[in-house]
Amino acid sequence: MEHDQIAARIRVVLDREAARHQLSPGAWPRIERRLRRRAWRQTAIVTACLALAAAATVTTYLWHEMSGPAVSHRGQRPAPQLVLASRTHLAPGITHLATGHGGVWVIGNGVIYRVDPASARTVTTIPIPGTGDWSHIATGAGAVWVTTGIEAGHVGVYRIDPRLNRVTAFIRLPPDPIDITVAFGHVWVSEPRSGPGIVLRIEPRTNRVSGPPIRADTGTGQIVAGFGALWVTNGDANGSVTRINPATGATRTLVNIPDVNAAGAGSLWVIPNHGGIQRVDPATDQVTATIGLPDAVRVVFWAGWAWAEDTHGRIIRIDPASNRVAARAVPAGTSPGSIAAGPNGLWVADYATGDLLHLAVASAVK
Repeated sequence: MEHDQIAARIRVVLDREAARHQLSPGAWPRIERRLRRRAWRQTAIVTACLALAAAATVTTYLWHEMSGPAVSHRGQRPAPQLVLASRTHLAPGITHLATGHGGVWVIGNGVIYRVDPASARTVTTIPIPGTGDWSHIATGAGAVWVTTGIEAGHVGVYRIDPRLNRVTAFIRLPPDPIDITVAFGHVWVSEPRSGPGIVLRIEPRTNRVSGPPIRADTGTGQIVAGFGALWVTNGDANGSVTRINPATGATRTLVNIPDVNAAGAGSLWVIPNHGGIQRVDPATDQVTATIGLPDAVRVVFWAGWAWAEDTHGRIIRIDPASNRVAARAVPAGTSPGSIAAGPNGLWVADYATGDLLHLAVASAVK
């Protein structure tokens, strides 16, 4: 799906909401500019908890078995160089993915693919009506959670039991669920309404929405968990992020921070409108560093490093200690979309070809 088509879909949603609410001035032009610059249908949603868990399991190994050229501090060992370890063909149109519960879970058109991370083979295909470009996926709380698309007739969140490889519950939600993550004992879903958007909290033990909707800002989208809070990217004219206290639901708005992609190494990692990557101190809301990667579209943490995906289909490793590119870029398909970290590397979904790419440490690939 081209960006103009994606923009048209969001315009339909916001126009429908605008009939009931006054759209914030400049909100839609900002969202449209962002859509043209970045593929929102391919936003990778990986919680900081997953990235930290992956780092914990592989850090010891990586420090002793690393290869590849790197730019690093004096006395620091060379950092890991990734290579393409496997390519699993699923179907064109795959979008978001997540790792966890012994699998790599990939959204297709009306299905969820489960891939074995060890063999890179497809384990099963689970029918999920309504999934597609606008669906998102997350793992945690003993299940896999999937939102339906914004134009699906059956709108809400599916719960998949990873032991049974089948849907065990459906939680009906308001009409436009977008992003989803699992953190702080709940499942969190964003709804990109106008004036304002909301975030809903689902109780995994009951499969029910818990508590009142949490008000964010216009165009509420991606949710990142980290530093004891949820950070929700908004679509207002100047760019902002809503900080949510998961215990109380209290919110605070961080202005001039347009797009939080990841949380790690003591910072929020932000993709500003003018390109590049910024690090923001979550305590002070101040930009502490700018990394000159003008074509970066998303960031994920794995094995103690930040990994950026750019518009050219490359994965670039960044050293959080120096804020510098630390190795050569790794090709990751023709139209890479979602990227997720797992214990044995990074996984990338190629939207056009339908391939799931596994990038692993060079010395670990036989």
